[in-house]
Amino acid sequence: MHVGTQQFNTSDADLEYLVRHGVFNKNENFITFHREYGWDIEQLVQKKKKCAEFGLDMEMVAIPIAQLNVNGGAVPNYMLGNYDEGDQEIELVCNMVRQAAEAGIPAIKYFLCEMENQRTESKPPGRGGSTYSTWDLEEAKDRESRYEEPVSAETNWERITYFLERVIPVATECKVRMACHPCDPWLPAGYRDVDRVLGGADGFKKFIEICPSPYHGVNLCLGCMAESSDDPAVEVPEIIKYFGSRKKIFLCHFRNIIGGKNKFQEVWPDEGIMNMHRNMRALKEAGYEHMVVPDHAPGHKDPESGRQAFAYEFGYITAMIQAVIDDNGSA
Repeated sequence: MHVGTQQFNTSDADLEYLVRHGVFNKNENFITFHREYGWDIEQLVQKKKKCAEFGLDMEMVAIPIAQLNVNGGAVPNYMLGNYDEGDQEIELVCNMVRQAAEAGIPAIKYFLCEMENQRTESKPPGRGGSTYSTWDLEEAKDRESRYEEPVSAETNWERITYFLERVIPVATECKVRMACHPCDPWLPAGYRDVDRVLGGADGFKKFIEICPSPYHGVNLCLGCMAESSDDPAVEVPEIIKYFGSRKKIFLCHFRNIIGGKNKFQEVWPDEGIMNMHRNMRALKEAGYEHMVVPDHAPGHKDPESGRQAFAYEFGYITAMIQAVIDDNGSA
């Protein structure tokens, strides 16, 4: 396993910054999306080639889920049960899988969420005046039904299965790993008349059994797993073991939280409720081979706050990986 990033572009400045901080693997988010066919293979190849010139491997790309809806909505039609339009969007996803394969990119990250991520105001201020991504169910202002009709768990699973049955066979044929991120945050059943099913480990245990394939797996976000657990410090290492032993972790988001279900903040990795060394050891013991990335980083008021925050997190992850290296030097 190795430290990676899903932030930053392929500009000279960004790539130099990453290499300077010991990051040699990345996911690329910034790819031009074309409504008619998805991505330009030439652009994918050029970006991968430029990364290689700086010593980086562009080993993953992200499906632009928020841009897929042919009507301009934030949630794709296939997650709304509108399959006339949804089939067009699914075909775009399939085409982007083929394009990634042709460009020599072995993995894709995406998500299957029935509504947008939910967050509330960041308070109180964090360490050194940091701002934290925050969710407090009691403080949430959006309470009305998200859709005209409630979305039950059964309906949600039907829509997820419909997508997987059409996309995973293409990914398997193309040998492209599909890493699905949880829906953030975990929500109690019926919140805004929606039963969210991919907010935590239980849903993903069912998810990986749909369309079984070595190319069908998860973007395991340790923060999301913590947010959906009753005792994250104990449960999250076991969650890593469960999915890792089945070779279903294709990307790991290495973040920590304070709080728990329905009320949490995403904090600096060393100040949360989980022992991140224990989590890294669980990844190592499971034989995890891919990127460990910071996911989000707290904000603050200093100039270049983003670069400063991620530099800290890159160093933290690198040190954690080194700490669990075995006597033979493998991790």
